[in-house]
Amino acid sequence: MRLGILGRVCVAVASVALLGGAMAASASALVAPVSAGPPKPIKLNHLDFNGFFPSATQIHVGDSVSFSINGFHTVSILASGEAPPQLIILAAGSPLSGKLDAAGSPFWFNGQPRQVINPAVGAPAGGTTYAGSGYLNSGLPSPTAPPKPFVVKFTKTGTFTFNCLVHPGMKGVVKVLPKSKRVPTAGQDRAAAKAQVAAGIAQARRLAKVKPPAATVLAGNDGSGAVAWLRFFPEKLKIKTGTTVDFKLVSKREVHTITIGPAAYTKAIEETFTSPSPNPAGPPTILVNPLAAYPTDPPPLPAYSGTNHGNGFEGSGILASGGPLPSGVKITFTKAGVYHFECVIHKNMDGTITVTG
Repeated sequence: MRLGILGRVCVAVASVALLGGAMAASASALVAPVSAGPPKPIKLNHLDFNGFFPSATQIHVGDSVSFSINGFHTVSILASGEAPPQLIILAAGSPLSGKLDAAGSPFWFNGQPRQVINPAVGAPAGGTTYAGSGYLNSGLPSPTAPPKPFVVKFTKTGTFTFNCLVHPGMKGVVKVLPKSKRVPTAGQDRAAAKAQVAAGIAQARRLAKVKPPAATVLAGNDGSGAVAWLRFFPEKLKIKTGTTVDFKLVSKREVHTITIGPAAYTKAIEETFTSPSPNPAGPPTILVNPLAAYPTDPPPLPAYSGTNHGNGFEGSGILASGGPLPSGVKITFTKAGVYHFECVIHKNMDGTITVTG
């Protein structure tokens, strides 16, 4: 997930860290560098990587891994048998109320639970030393300053998997060896990371050539690796009045929305996708905007006429793969016009639909 609105509220723009460091073949090696997210900026618009670079590293017992967090990511090691915690959860008590559309009518989701960022994902846990068991988490990067590297010392030999709790399936491995064993040099690690990036870019270029069926829009097209296309395919679609457009999520690691409406209105939703709420018992609760999280109407969504909810607002809510949330939505367009749609989670992920009579 690129640093869109979710990142701007929950995470500062991360400084880009180059892979490097003092990893060596001798017992004097102290720190191995790993980047959560691409180690350098990617020079392709709307392209991001949800992966660790390198995805596998080796260190000596007693040495550390320095994780540079370059994006909206966590570095997390789960306890044995533990399922990854969900990023967004339903808050107990204080259901939604008073949410009105542009015509002054209540939205259907009044009375539904508020959605919040899970504190188990957002907050650090387990310290910075890992002895081979338990839950360890970097937490989400600070909203007030560029994230510092998350440095973890490993004090037990073994092979350990680290995860990003924002992007399902984003994993890496650190193999902790006795001091008598050899570990890769810094040059070898840099070469491995560079090869990962090159392979990802080649895959992304292939994925960008996708040709969806008629009246179909793909939200992303991420394939099976770390590639994360934060764009629609196609970004511009022309249809006839009465056509049903099939919006499909094509990603196993990203979530998106299909949000239609005036650009100023949807931009305001994007800019408030998350917002902090004071919490006397601890850190602020991070609320998720219900205009983005919930669909505008109980599924299935009604036909789109350009005047829905008083100003032409209609939205899918959050779409996701492999869970209880829907992975797509179908919308029938009944009136000629040019309509703006976007994902309000990812900045500049926009498109237009031109409907002709």
